[in-house]
Amino acid sequence: MAEHDDIDARALDLAALDWVVRTGSDAFDDWPAFQAWLEADPRHAAAYHTISADLEDMAAAVPPMQPAPVVVTAARRRWPVWAGGAIAASLALVVGYEATQTRAHPYAVETAAGAMRTVRLADGSSIAMGGATRLMLDRDDPRIATLERGEAMFVVRHDDSDPFEVSVGGARLVDVGTAFDVKFALGETRVAVSEGAVDYNPGREGIRLVKGQGLVVRNGTATVTAVDVASVGSWRDSVLAYEGATLAEVADDLSRALGVDLRADPTVAKRPFSGSIATAKLAGDPRLAAPLLGVAIRKTGGHWVMSTRS
Repeated sequence: MAEHDDIDARALDLAALDWVVRTGSDAFDDWPAFQAWLEADPRHAAAYHTISADLEDMAAAVPPMQPAPVVVTAARRRWPVWAGGAIAASLALVVGYEATQTRAHPYAVETAAGAMRTVRLADGSSIAMGGATRLMLDRDDPRIATLERGEAMFVVRHDDSDPFEVSVGGARLVDVGTAFDVKFALGETRVAVSEGAVDYNPGREGIRLVKGQGLVVRNGTATVTAVDVASVGSWRDSVLAYEGATLAEVADDLSRALGVDLRADPTVAKRPFSGSIATAKLAGDPRLAAPLLGVAIRKTGGHWVMSTRS
C-alpha cells in the first residue's frame, strides 16, 4: 500500500510539474483545461503551487551566467523551447526538482499590490490573499501557515485531532472550526471571526474569539472588539469596511488593494473613519475616495498623499 501511495504521489508531482511548465509558456492558451485539472481534485492546486514555488526557489539560487563571447556561425533552424510537448520539458526538470526535496519544506506564496489570489490546501482548507500579502506554507503540513505581511481570509476544514494554526506577529492563532480574517500591517495584528472560533495564543492567558468578535493587537496589547460578520473578508468582493479605523490604516489598505503608494499625512493619519469603500469603483485612482474620507488626495513625486482639505 505504501509503495502504491508513493507511485500516486510521484504521478501527481509529475502532472503538476507538467502544468507548471506548460502555463509558464507565453504560447500557452489552454486555460480551461488547466482550470478543469485544478478543480478535479483539491490536491492538484496544492501540488501545483508547491512545485511552482520550488522551481522559483531553484531559479533564484542559480548564479547569473557570465555573458559568452559572440561567435558567428552558419544559420541553422532553431526549434522552439516548447517544441515536443511540455511533458518532455517536465521530465528534464524533474531531476532538479526532486533535488529540492532535501531542503527546508516551508515555501512562500505572495501577491503583488493590487492583486488577489486564493490558495487551496491539500486538506481542503483555502486561503484568500489580498494585495501585497506574503504567506509561508509547508509542503509537508497543510495545517500550518505564517502571515508575514498583508491580509488573508482563512476558511478552514476543522479537525479536532489536528487543529489549523496561523502564526502572525509573533503570536499563534488556532482554529476551532473556523472562517476568519487576519491582517498584519503597520506593526499591528487584526483578527476577525465570521464562523466558529479562534484561540489567540491558546493557554492560560489565551483569548478565545467567537463569531462576531475581533482582536486588535497594538504595542503588545490585545483588545477584543465586536465585528460585523457580513463585513469580514469583504475585501474579497472589492469592499473595504471600517468601524473607527484610522486613516493611516485606510491608506495602507487602499495601497494594497489598488496597487498604489498612498500615505496619510500626520495631520490626518489618526483621524477615525467608519464606512465602506468600493475599491472596484475607484479604477485605481485613490483621489476618487477623497470625498468619502473627507480629505484631499494629491500625487507628490512617485506617491499619493492623503491630507487635510485646503
